[in-house]
Amino acid sequence: MNIPKNLISIGLIAAIFILPSGLFFTMGGMVNSNSSIPPGLYWAVDKPIAKDRYIAFCPPNRPEFKQALDSGLIGSGNCPEKFGKILVKVAAKARDVVTINSQGITVNDNLLPQSQPRAETPVLSATKLERYPLKPNEIVVISETKDAPFDSRYFGLLDVNQIDSVIEPLIQW
Repeated sequence: MNIPKNLISIGLIAAIFILPSGLFFTMGGMVNSNSSIPPGLYWAVDKPIAKDRYIAFCPPNRPEFKQALDSGLIGSGNCPEKFGKILVKVAAKARDVVTINSQGITVNDNLLPQSQPRAETPVLSATKLERYPLKPNEIVVISETKDAPFDSRYFGLLDVNQIDSVIEPLIQW
């Protein structure tokens, strides 16, 4: 069987790009193109959950996540219930005292910048908590961007068991 040289070249080029990208994803690589944290390539790391670290989590089966999926605020993917992973930043963890209200998210009496719920965020209403001390299994997460944020101001507390991984940026754009 005589295979044309240009077909072999195309196959080699495809292998050069497809194999490394497959390895990237199977070894913990993620591409973020949504608006919760800066877009870019992220890598799962073996680090503890801590404030100001990025995380990837599979949304729990709760009505607010189903509404967000149905409205296009979050994407579909390989998580249970066909949710896509959500990438966000940890704003508060165990023993922090949190308030979530119409002013935004306050952690230990410090109002987080740009955390006020947006009136134009479709379908969802803001979560409300008053001076709530987080339990060891609870965290609060925040979006780092202004456009269409979806974070604890809309879905409340997140159980650490929902977290898939702590992630760090490789390249952001």
